[in-house]
Amino acid sequence: MTNSTLTCTAAAAALSALLAAGAPAVAQAGGLPQPVSMVQPHDLAGLYAGKTWMWSDGAAYFAPNRRFIAWSGSGKDATYAEGEWRVTPLGRLCFSAIWRSRGPSGRNITCFGHRMAGGQVVYQQREPGGDWYVFKHMKPANGDEYFKFKDGDQASAGVTKVKQELKALSARS
Repeated sequence: MTNSTLTCTAAAAALSALLAAGAPAVAQAGGLPQPVSMVQPHDLAGLYAGKTWMWSDGAAYFAPNRRFIAWSGSGKDATYAEGEWRVTPLGRLCFSAIWRSRGPSGRNITCFGHRMAGGQVVYQQREPGGDWYVFKHMKPANGDEYFKFKDGDQASAGVTKVKQELKALSARS
């Protein structure tokens, strides 16, 4: 594997670990309740645009202009990303970003599928093959993953901090 592939793989693993930490409950053993419908792209974009997804050790900001930034970890495990996000006609939210850490940089694309059940509950799945879980009830409910979303940019300060940490580590090497 190339260094870029290793870094991209490491960034994807870091993101997976962050998202799995405190992961929400699975919808049900068999997957989604039936019937389900697509989440309209405009509605899906509205759930993310201008919001920050807070993680246990990091955050990701989905700017209204489709810019994406994120950070996770600290010290030698610090990483940050800069790129863009988009919504597809099939109810997917994807972000494509270059993740930087102590080693080489690597581009990673991460996607989440979304489906609506009963017109009241939005389910989310990390693609490909992740478990479906409740993302957001139309009437907010405890345990919704969407409670981890905050208005505005709560990630830029963390990205700046990680950049400084990585610069300091690089200077010591």
